Amino acid sequence: MASCEQLAELYEAYALGALEGAELAAVEEHLARQCPTCTPGVAQARALVANLSYLAPAAEPPATLRRKLLAAIAAKPAGAAAVAVPTGATVRGVDSVAQGRARAPERAWIPAWAWVAAAALVLFAGYTTFQMRQFSREVAVLERQGAQEQQRSRALDSERERYLQALNIIGAAATRRLQLKPGKTAMPPVSAYWNPGMGLVLAADKMPDMPPGRTLQLWVVPQQGAPISVGIFRPNAAGQVLMVMPPANAMLMAKALAISDEPAGGSPQPTSAPEWVGPVS
Repeated sequence: MASCEQLAELYEAYALGALEGAELAAVEEHLARQCPTCTPGVAQARALVANLSYLAPAAEPPATLRRKLLAAIAAKPAGAAAVAVPTGATVRGVDSVAQGRARAPERAWIPAWAWVAAAALVLFAGYTTFQMRQFSREVAVLERQGAQEQQRSRALDSERERYLQALNIIGAAATRRLQLKPGKTAMPPVSAYWNPGMGLVLAADKMPDMPPGRTLQLWVVPQQGAPISVGIFRPNAAGQVLMVMPPANAMLMAKALAISDEPAGGSPQPTSAPEWVGPVS
């Protein structure tokens, strides 16, 4: 249901009879239940539309037509009774009445075509305003759709670039393939492709869903010392993993690779037993 704030810009169009469809139904629904906001708003819009026609400038009639019209008004109609002056009445009173009539303000004469033109101008202005608002809303929708399409296009470009990098590393002659075996039989294996000059690719399929607030973290287990974090990742909605990392010096002294389940954002050191482990040498 449309709110009063949303309908406020439609009051003038409704008063002009320019609304239709869902917008017309929405305004009439508010009016039917005597909405305390929309009812006076539409009444004010109707008054505004009604009074706009009076903004048309006054027009003077031709001098000849004006003289004829004033003469016809001042002339005594044929067959009319003479004005009786009671006994004792002074002619001054009659003269005063006549003078008062003579001093009565004259109304500007405006031809019918001027009123028609003014009404048409009011209707055109109201309809144009309504159309411009409709056009502005459509432009805003198109701009949002365009921004979404640009974002989707950038995401696709980034995805394509990542796949190309992965393929280049996997297909290089100096690349070694490493297999990380799961600790649980229900888990799929994870493949790692290591090239000292190009980087590391981590790939897997049919991975389990990750609960909210959790992530997978890849560790290099060196010959000596604590594990070194290489990066964090999550499977996509289809359970697939494709992670591409630049060359890391830690891989040069790696004894094994391990993957553990960690809080979102990763951990400085593993907080749980590795889910996948695979030797490097």
